[in-house]
This record gives sequence, structure tokens and C-alpha cells, in this order.
Amino acid sequence: MVTKTDGSDLSDQVKAIQAELASLTETIRKFGSEQASAGAEALHGAADRASEAFRSSAEEARRRGHKVAEDLEGQITSNPVPAVLIAAGIGLFIGALIGRR
Repeated sequence: MVTKTDGSDLSDQVKAIQAELASLTETIRKFGSEQASAGAEALHGAADRASEAFRSSAEEARRRGHKVAEDLEGQITSNPVPAVLIAAGIGLFIGALIGRR
């Protein structure tokens, strides 16, 4: 048995499918936007933490460098002759290495 379908019924179904697709598209767009925003916030937070860790490490290295320089200066001041002999020896060694090329 063959039944005729009303054209308006088919049109209503197509419109309902189009509305569902539009709703699904909007939901996907919102989800993607939320995920991108969350990812950007996470990346920004990680960059802030890395920056702070780098600043902290750089500050610690600077403090250690100053401490080593002060200690070295104290050693040179208290023992000037050995310091000059060591510097001369290092200079002769570097000069010998460069002279061989």
C-alpha cells in the first residue's frame, strides 16, 4: 500500500532538523570557546610560574656570584703573592695553548 506524504510534514521535519543542527553547532562552538579559554588560562598560569621560578633562580645565582667574588677578593687581599703567581701561571698556560695553533 502506498501512502502519500504531505509536503508540509516533510518541510516541518527538515526545519526541525535544521534547528537541531543549529543548536548543536552553537553548543560545540561554546564548548570549543570554553576549552580554548581554559587552555589559555592554564598556559598563562604556567608561564607566570616559570617566570617567577626563573627570576628566583637568577636572583639566587646573582647572590652566589657576589658571595664568590667577595670570597675571592678576600683571599687575594690576604694572600697577594700566591694570587699573582697563580694568575701568571694561568696566563702562561693559556698563552701556550693559543701559541700551539
